[in-house]
Amino acid sequence: MGRVYDSGDSYVDIYLRYRDPVFRYVRRVTRNEDLAEDLTQDVFFLAYEKWDLVALHPNVPGFLMRSASNMMKKWYRQQRRFVVDEEELNASLLREESETEWASPYDMVDFYRSVETILSGEELLILRYYYEYGYTSAEMAQMLGVTVSCFKVRVARMRDKIRKHLRIVWTVVYVAGKWEWVIVWLLVR
Repeated sequence: MGRVYDSGDSYVDIYLRYRDPVFRYVRRVTRNEDLAEDLTQDVFFLAYEKWDLVALHPNVPGFLMRSASNMMKKWYRQQRRFVVDEEELNASLLREESETEWASPYDMVDFYRSVETILSGEELLILRYYYEYGYTSAEMAQMLGVTVSCFKVRVARMRDKIRKHLRIVWTVVYVAGKWEWVIVWLLVR
């Protein structure tokens, strides 16, 4: 990082100066370029969120590297593999599947009609492939010709757009002689 930190630097100056060294550090440790992009983005997002504190920090490069190190540790903790008893897992999945009540096709059509007014056709298709058909982030990114982190940002923005315009509410209604929970989609303009 070589250069002495100047407390008068803006967030953009800090980002432009230290983004590559932080990225190289994370990539060297994780040995995964896509993960390094995601974690570097998270480091600078944290710095942006806490800019009023970071701007006063006596060692901003040290803060960024420590944040990157902590984020990598957190990521590795979340990735720990657990030993799974396959027989118990299969039995559990069969129990859950028989007890699970899936949304009816009519509910899904209603939901997609509401979402169509919020998202473009391309965005809706991307979400369907990702969530409904089960494509991975890497597969979707390859289909779209973008990086995995870029794809994840797109999905996050689409979810935010849906959250902004569509309120999903659980309510109780009296149907066929009994009370049942139902989902209601409210379109907010």
